[in-house]
Amino acid sequence: MRESHLFITLTLLLAYILQFQAQAAPAGPLIKHLSSLLKWTTRSASKAPQSDGNVLQFENGYLVETVVEGNEIGVVPYKIRVSEDGELFAVDEVNSNIMKITPPLSQYSRGRLVAGSFQGYTGHVDGKPSEARFNHPRGITMDDKGNLYVADTVNLAIRKIGDAGVTTIAGGKSSVAGFRDGPSEDAKFSNDFDVIYVRPTCSLLVVDRGNAALRQISLNQDDCDYQYDSISSTGLDPKHGISPKFIMYVWLLCLSKF
Repeated sequence: MRESHLFITLTLLLAYILQFQAQAAPAGPLIKHLSSLLKWTTRSASKAPQSDGNVLQFENGYLVETVVEGNEIGVVPYKIRVSEDGELFAVDEVNSNIMKITPPLSQYSRGRLVAGSFQGYTGHVDGKPSEARFNHPRGITMDDKGNLYVADTVNLAIRKIGDAGVTTIAGGKSSVAGFRDGPSEDAKFSNDFDVIYVRPTCSLLVVDRGNAALRQISLNQDDCDYQYDSISSTGLDPKHGISPKFIMYVWLLCLSKF
């Protein structure tokens, strides 16, 4: 709309100058400048995006159905993390807790408290899972050992739920959002971030949206290799092929035969 008003104004102004030029001294430089400006305005107006509406193409064979209603089972999931054995770990941002839901999902499913408060109490309290307090968490991930890492948003902290209970591994010392790297107790995050476990680098990736940055926290190597340290009954590693320990075991067994 603004381009059309400008176009009309310039057209009238150019017409006036052309009429004035016929009766007075030439205004060549001004006319040339206005002509260029008029061409630019016309070109810009012609490039304005044209909306043709939505174009939808539905693919057949898909069905949407509700299998769990969170309000009925006392869980309001903000984000879900599915473990290797199919368990669902839900971040309940409304009630500030972490819940576990065991499949198959149905109207009879029930949530079990992993950490936090059933009553929805908030705070920043580490310790026993049932006594721990979160403050509207919004992200969750899991390492190979089964430790959970929670983006405790309002507390500006990253929390860990493991064998030692609930601990804080980064941030949370200050109640003011910021952008600072360094030791865990000095680190600062924005008030909009998430966490992702990255197995190849044995690290936690922090998607710090508020700071438009990707941050990284190195984890304990034992937590990343946990599932692959023991020799299975078949000696096969489901993700990496034959276990090196199994090869060593077979080699020593062969040597013992001589």
